Amino acid sequence: MSTFLEAVSARRREKRSLLCVGLDPALPGQRSRDVVPARYLEDRNENEARLNFCLDIVKLVAEYCCAFKPNQQYVLGWTGEDHRRLTSAMREAGAVSILDCKLGDIGDTNVSALHHIRRWGYDAITFNPLLGNLKETVGLTHRGERQLGILVLTLTSNPEAVRYQRHATLDGIPLFLAIARDVRDSYADGCVMGATHHVTKDDLREVRSIVGPEKVFLIPGIGTQRGDLDKLTAAGENVLVNVSRDIIYSEDPRQRAEGYRRRMQEAFPQLK
Repeated sequence: MSTFLEAVSARRREKRSLLCVGLDPALPGQRSRDVVPARYLEDRNENEARLNFCLDIVKLVAEYCCAFKPNQQYVLGWTGEDHRRLTSAMREAGAVSILDCKLGDIGDTNVSALHHIRRWGYDAITFNPLLGNLKETVGLTHRGERQLGILVLTLTSNPEAVRYQRHATLDGIPLFLAIARDVRDSYADGCVMGATHHVTKDDLREVRSIVGPEKVFLIPGIGTQRGDLDKLTAAGENVLVNVSRDIIYSEDPRQRAEGYRRRMQEAFPQLK
């Protein structure tokens, strides 16, 4: 049985890619742009429309990406069977699946969530460490035959991260560095690190130096959020670069995914 870290490494070599495609199936009326095309809603309910949209994206871009990251807030209302259909498709596409649920609560609540997430077939979750319980939750995710990876929000791409993750301190150091130490000490599988302007090369290097080379960095913020792909080499080789809206709502998702993989291969020559 391979661990999440081993699975990421294998998929990255097979696909020669660091690309993680985020699946954010927004419904018409939910926002003014970047929504599921109307054709998916013809004679279908909202759950089926969102699922079919995601399944089509998986088929279109599978050749160029090594991971998919469905955002739980965009798939609220899905049944367990809906989730299992998607994770099966991602597995058949040769990619790992990360449920972006930002789990973070008391132990009993986390146990309940992980019970369902395992049954749905995901390979990993994202975790919000601000309520504590990281070490306990790592133990829960790594337990048993169906282990899950756990990627911890450390210095994220949203602008408010500056206030809460950098300006706030714990034991005299910025909170994001304290979280990085917890990632290392709890044996979590990696960090969520943003690519937007407030996350610097030095930040990426410093967190990497704390957590070690084997941890995965999941890096959102490229694409619509205008993050800088070139600076990500400071994070080392063990990264997953997430792109969501700029691929899945483009006129040609396959071509856009291919372009991102090519740009990543140029920035990380070891992928070629």
